[in-house]
Amino acid sequence: MRYFESRKSTCLLLAAILLVLFGLSTNVAAEEKKVLTGKTVNINTGTIEELALVPLVSQELAEAIVEYREENGDFQVIEELLQVDGFSRNLLRRVKTFLLLEGIGGDECTC
Repeated sequence: MRYFESRKSTCLLLAAILLVLFGLSTNVAAEEKKVLTGKTVNINTGTIEELALVPLVSQELAEAIVEYREENGDFQVIEELLQVDGFSRNLLRRVKTFLLLEGIGGDECTC
């Protein structure tokens, strides 16, 4: 009888481990999918809500981007995001494909 109780405990432990591992891999897969399907946003016109939809950009970072833009004017180059508190080179490298830079210098500009 003890043999079966021991096997049952082992099976329950293995089942719990598998559930945890499956749950973790599902979360990682969901985050990877978010990165692959993120929205592209113009950093010179995007709202906080739109910028927060960019993968890896938090609500706080989106707020910092808009605040920087309001204080300093339109971004001239994407790398100017490095001047925003909380933005690093690594983050810029990872999110650059989701960012557009249009509208420099107002509506008349064709740059």
